[in-house]
Amino acid sequence: MSGSNPLGDDEFPFADLNQLFASLSGAMGQTDPWTSAAQIANSVASEGDSDPNLDPLARMAVEDLSRVAELHVRQIDGLNLNTSARVRAVSRTEWTKATLASFRPFFERFGEAISQANLGLIQSEAADDPMAMMLGNLFQTMGPMMVAASAGSMIGHLGQSALGQYDLPIPRSGNDVFVIPSAIDDAAALWEVEVNELRLWVLVHELTTHAVLSTAHVGRQLDSLLVDFAAGFRPDPQKIEDQIGDVSDLSQLTGLSESMNDPEVVLSMMRSPAQDLIVPRLNALVATILGYVDHTVTTICQNLVTDHTIIRAKLRERRIDTAPADRFMEQLLGIEITKSTLERGDSFIAGILERKGEAALSRLWADELDLPTAAEVDAPGLWLARIGLDPDLPGGTILDVPDDLSGLSDLDD
Repeated sequence: MSGSNPLGDDEFPFADLNQLFASLSGAMGQTDPWTSAAQIANSVASEGDSDPNLDPLARMAVEDLSRVAELHVRQIDGLNLNTSARVRAVSRTEWTKATLASFRPFFERFGEAISQANLGLIQSEAADDPMAMMLGNLFQTMGPMMVAASAGSMIGHLGQSALGQYDLPIPRSGNDVFVIPSAIDDAAALWEVEVNELRLWVLVHELTTHAVLSTAHVGRQLDSLLVDFAAGFRPDPQKIEDQIGDVSDLSQLTGLSESMNDPEVVLSMMRSPAQDLIVPRLNALVATILGYVDHTVTTICQNLVTDHTIIRAKLRERRIDTAPADRFMEQLLGIEITKSTLERGDSFIAGILERKGEAALSRLWADELDLPTAAEVDAPGLWLARIGLDPDLPGGTILDVPDDLSGLSDLDD
């Protein structure tokens, strides 16, 4: 893929500051850096080639199979798929456009943190240095462009391999569910599985995930945690100085570019204690969603898809063995999808099934108060006890609350 990424390298597509400096005069003419971000995303996703039109036969096949997938997803107890949910077969260009719009708020919050970091460093370390002040103003101007360009590059990399819109379990507005037939066809050929079987599996996965994330309180809580994490980035002046050095020295700009191209360095300069409090709750909810979706998709597809075992294994391997750009997206959002994450979700669902069977899973998304805590994800018996499905376990006492509570005022006398 040499040359496929106009900003940054293919291993980690964060915007290369050297290239941004070189193209500053042209970039300054852009009134909206996100217009350039969309162009970069499309270019990277299509690997520099024109995005071909959708094959009408592939579109029709996806639409036909979507009705089969929808029928089976709607039969799952406790899972409510919105009646207006609609599967849309799209090109990589359409996918990147929609995905960039969905992820833009998280990138913008990250960009605000980077701008604060640059400004804070200049003000605290070189307030009386004209050169430092000039560079500080330059960074303030370029910050939004750098982040938007990086967002376009990263979303473009995701678009190279995405099969649908829920490779990352991030809530999206609306009821369109995007799948990319050309990517599914490529994966089917690579894995040597029948293409319609993979299409059906992907459709069941996307519709199941959409049903979970479009459940109002589930999507609201997950989105709130993601936004809180993104808003929690705080520049650490000491770490920034340690990594970047003397910003008043023009010879240090090469080192600055290299530092900003390393995701671990960038995130280490921005991570705050507030985010450390959010991560356990966020990862617990993500693990629960992934475990539930995997169980539900497997339950449905084992009767529909001959190669369901192969497809499941390939997709799990693909989710774990992510590219650096994909991993940075996870870190930027505060989530971490690893083998242990998937196994944690699997264990939680298996623990519920072992104790109370499939019927207990119908309570998982019933109410916001029923969502498991981080501790309960690791001990499913505690969750069953708290929601009253296993009163014999500690914490499982069920209180009989009277309908008329007016007499409680007498307790104050």
